[in-house]
Amino acid sequence: IEVALKVDNREKVVGLLARNEVDMVVMGRAPEGLDCRAKPFATNPLGILAAPGHPLAKRRRMRFEALADHEFLVREEGSGTRAAMQRLFAQHGASIKVKMELPSNETIKQAVMAGMGLCFLSLRTVRQELASGHLVVLNVPGLPVVGNWYLTYLESKKLSPAAKAFESFLTEQGAELVDAWA
Repeated sequence: IEVALKVDNREKVVGLLARNEVDMVVMGRAPEGLDCRAKPFATNPLGILAAPGHPLAKRRRMRFEALADHEFLVREEGSGTRAAMQRLFAQHGASIKVKMELPSNETIKQAVMAGMGLCFLSLRTVRQELASGHLVVLNVPGLPVVGNWYLTYLESKKLSPAAKAFESFLTEQGAELVDAWA
């Protein structure tokens, strides 16, 4: 058994999947145009975050339009998180003021904690920062947006016994394990 873990943006992961270079991937949405099996195993709440000193951080409830005047630190084009943010803003007829485009959630978290702007990330990636008070979730109606994490593979893929065991483990116990870290 050879296990390799690669973290990358959605666009690159879909390419690996389409070229059959990986057995399975974890992603937030099954790719369109590929005949895939996508099995949900845990929720993925996405929200807007700020440093505790940000002007919007103390607001109890705000309209989505209040975000229009504030700058965002965003993931790069091709990122699933970026696409989810763009869909959310489009649903509200709002544009995103992009201050910086960054390639990793960790870099974005650090920049937001430093007071450089707002961000839209999976709340699962910021648990420690929320618990320690280094970040706050903005109270915007309709947020967080709750999606799922999916174990995804090509429908035509003949999974090895080890891959089948991993699939069973993740779909049966993944949500519980992910929630245990909350």
